[in-house]
Amino acid sequence: MWEGTCLVFRSSFYNISSKKAAVSLKGRSYYLRQLMENICTDIKQAAEVNGAKTVEIIYNSGGKFYLLTDNTPQIVQAVETCAKQAKQNLWVEHKGQLGVNISHVAFNENPDGTVDCQDAIGQKPGYLWKMANAEFAHQKSQKFKDILTDSYQEFFEPIPVGGKPKVCAVTGIESPDCVMISAEGKDEEMYVLPSVRQQIQLGEELRVQEGFKTFEEYAGDTNLGILRMDIDGLGKRFITGFDSISQYKAFSKKLVDFFEEKTRKIQQETEFKPYLNIIYAGGDDLFVVGRWDKVIDFAERIHQETENHFGSEGISISGGIAVVQPKFPISKAAELAGDAEDAAKQFRNGEKNAFCMLGKTISWNQEFDYVKSIKQQFVTLIKQYDLSKGILHKLMLYSSIADRNKIRRKEGKQEDFSYIWHISYYLTRFMKRYESNRAVCDFCRSLRDREIDYRNGRKLELIALAARWAELVLKDDINN
Repeated sequence: MWEGTCLVFRSSFYNISSKKAAVSLKGRSYYLRQLMENICTDIKQAAEVNGAKTVEIIYNSGGKFYLLTDNTPQIVQAVETCAKQAKQNLWVEHKGQLGVNISHVAFNENPDGTVDCQDAIGQKPGYLWKMANAEFAHQKSQKFKDILTDSYQEFFEPIPVGGKPKVCAVTGIESPDCVMISAEGKDEEMYVLPSVRQQIQLGEELRVQEGFKTFEEYAGDTNLGILRMDIDGLGKRFITGFDSISQYKAFSKKLVDFFEEKTRKIQQETEFKPYLNIIYAGGDDLFVVGRWDKVIDFAERIHQETENHFGSEGISISGGIAVVQPKFPISKAAELAGDAEDAAKQFRNGEKNAFCMLGKTISWNQEFDYVKSIKQQFVTLIKQYDLSKGILHKLMLYSSIADRNKIRRKEGKQEDFSYIWHISYYLTRFMKRYESNRAVCDFCRSLRDREIDYRNGRKLELIALAARWAELVLKDDINN
């Protein structure tokens, strides 16, 4: 078994400035996908040329591939030579910004689906994946070993100084190799790395084919949403969840079909196509940019489709969204979305199956629907029944007091429970103020007597999140 992965470090994929951001990211995503496809194809052909009777790609998506082939000295040598050449090519092109690691583990598959791997006999196939990943991690820790061995002088050659430095306008990397291109929508020109120029050209071609917009055009008069999602606990599932390699193949195909086909079909629907763009979908994760409210709707839809697609297998998906101004640096926005996704993964000590939005993490199971329902009630009552928007800020204020109590509790300080009677008093006063408006009175009474859980504050957190969500929706209505 051979495993290869293009190493795109967390910050490097998104190190894009606002200039040509949409086409740069889209082009970069396509570039990486094609790069991985080419490396996998080259290795497959190298094995075949050297007499392999079996060459089977089990999985190739998301910058990672698993390939099965015969274990002979000739094939091992051919594949290692091919991998070494790929590393050298990427070093010449990207100077360490992008690289590839390839490892392999020898095994035998038994008739009952178990495997013999190294000194372990009759193991479940997950053991093979565990050993392959361990070997890969070892290779990853020495990712520049071949470059140091074969190109020592080039690796350590000094960067020339003097004169006006050329800095890539997209990545911010200084390099004498930068080339000049025209800036988007302007007469001025800018410098970019040759690889960036290629990615921009790919992005421009894709824009013509797919008709996607700039990030500012997607946002329009409102905010931009940056979404990142991925499957929960996939690594653990690969190690413990299958009884045969054929089950791995079936599941891998299902995974690829979902992220590379299903998500894009959803994006093409009328509800989403004018408002958002999938920058990346592959492996088990997703990166989407678009109008903030539509991106939230898209995340909800992806969650629902994940349950439909993988429901019988107990698969869930978590994600996070950053809501920012259209001109906000996309690299920073991607980082914020990554932090939100991490928060969702850590929800309730690793329970996952969660979504982080507007600074709060909530479970997809019941909590999201609850927040959405309360949000809609706020919006409807404010727009149609003249409910004061002041209720939104008050509930957010009281929730923040309850949040501070958690910190006080950890620090051993006295907690402030004044928010409890303040909420009750405030909502009671609202009911008297709107006593002729039954819809508003019933809603405030419901919040006061049933919805807000004064014992642990969770319901108040959810209601405050709904208030924040409603506030953004109402702000958009005013602007439009």
